[in-house]
Amino acid sequence: MPQIDGSLANLYSSRFSNAFGWFRPVSDGTYLIRLDWNQTGWRGEDYEDDVSRETKAQLMSYFAGGLQTFNLPLSPEGKSKRGRYWLDIMAKIPYGTVVSYAEFATFAGSSGAARAAGSACAGNPIPIIYPCHRIVKSDGKLGNYGGGSDKAPSTPDNLARKEKLITLERAFKAGSA
Repeated sequence: MPQIDGSLANLYSSRFSNAFGWFRPVSDGTYLIRLDWNQTGWRGEDYEDDVSRETKAQLMSYFAGGLQTFNLPLSPEGKSKRGRYWLDIMAKIPYGTVVSYAEFATFAGSSGAARAAGSACAGNPIPIIYPCHRIVKSDGKLGNYGGGSDKAPSTPDNLARKEKLITLERAFKAGSA
């Protein structure tokens, strides 16, 4: 997952933190274009708009177990039509479940393209909302995860965040059944 900490000129954001780190939904004024996520926060002020505020509210509800499906206007930054297609398929993976990279590729109509599925996850500019954390290796192991830091996707801290997201969803799903 790309970690972005650049200029917010002509963009809007609304940051918050929780046990998973610091989050900054970034909007172009019409769409959520990325979700910055790190463990240290950012300097400067937020310039909120309706999209960044609503994204923050929905994410806070998600982390509290009150939201299982996001309803936001999305336009993932830097994604081609094909890249957007992969993300749209990813968004259909049900809350509280995991699928393998191979299954994800099959869902996307690209059976046998598990590496392409992994690339779609690695280049996801809007983690959690596009739930790349729900995609694991075919043997059930976590694979990689870049969410929450600029460290390598195989680092224990990143993988622990992936596991905690899966655990959080399964716990809330079990409680709502």
